[in-house]
Amino acid sequence: MMRGVGSFLRRFRRDQDGVASFDFVLIFPVYFMMFLAAFETGMVMTRQILLDRGMDMAVRIVRLNTAFPPNYDQLKDMICQSAGLIPNCRNSLKLEMWEQDPWGTLVLDTTPDCINRSLPVEPASVYEPGAPNEIMFVRACVHYQPFFPTAIMGTALRDSNGEYQLVTTAIYVTEPTG
Repeated sequence: MMRGVGSFLRRFRRDQDGVASFDFVLIFPVYFMMFLAAFETGMVMTRQILLDRGMDMAVRIVRLNTAFPPNYDQLKDMICQSAGLIPNCRNSLKLEMWEQDPWGTLVLDTTPDCINRSLPVEPASVYEPGAPNEIMFVRACVHYQPFFPTAIMGTALRDSNGEYQLVTTAIYVTEPTG
């Protein structure tokens, strides 16, 4: 009996069948997780850049068009038109806009006012388009679902609702009219 087991173990140790499969089983999950993390990181960065671009384009229009400043919904539409890859942008974007005293220090709440999907929809907490020659501060916040929520990147960046949060800010001076 022992002789049969010893003979089997010697044959098993010398056998080369399945060696490539063994390496594949060990290495593939690591490479696949790295691919998922790289893809998710790329999508987060692309969406952040598009949100920044949408904010810059909308703020430029607001800054130059002081005679007819857009309302809250129009500003959201302008930002969402330029930020193309943000899913459901119109319903997940929340804006804050207020005047900043040019001689005072910038007092900024570090926690942006974002949409909480578990609560009913609330209007903007502060939205003042500003008069000519005023310094204005604008902050936009958007939440969205990750592509791969169970990947390493997905678990690291998600909030309590399982979503990513992107925030962008802009400060501008409204142009004088006349």
